Amino acid sequence: MKKSVVTVGPGMTIADVAKIMTNNRIGSVIVTDGRSLPVGIVTDDDIVGVVASGKNTARVKVSDLKKKKLISVGPDEDILKVAKIMTKSGYKRMPVIKDGKLQGIVSDKEMLLVSPQMIEVLSEKLRARVERVAQPDERISGLCEECDQYSDDLRNANGRWLCRECRQS
Repeated sequence: MKKSVVTVGPGMTIADVAKIMTNNRIGSVIVTDGRSLPVGIVTDDDIVGVVASGKNTARVKVSDLKKKKLISVGPDEDILKVAKIMTKSGYKRMPVIKDGKLQGIVSDKEMLLVSPQMIEVLSEKLRARVERVAQPDERISGLCEECDQYSDDLRNANGRWLCRECRQS
């Protein structure tokens, strides 16, 4: 994770947030309340949404953005679990919070830095699971061979590992 995190307040304009993100070459900022507690995140996608809607970024405030649940992880969280959370949520960045205080941020870029080792470990683990004969009710975690989405509930259906939705269709 990166320990230095850029934060903004809810009263800041989207134009100012965009300048901060550009100057710091980052894709998100953490929104904090008056007591420096993390309450949200503004991403480059949020800024694009404001621009695309034709709104004036100098008048739209961070607090005007659609609220989305702040998903965070702890500093001692297992990196594979963080990757699963990011995959399931579709988020590219996650604040790292301990005891309500912002400790850092982890992004898909940090995940890529360790991915060569992670990919090798996961590939071996998945290969071992796929090569052995699975029991009809056995479940594994991985990417569905039909929709390519991550699932903790893959089951072997006619020799293919499918998630619940793809098995039912």
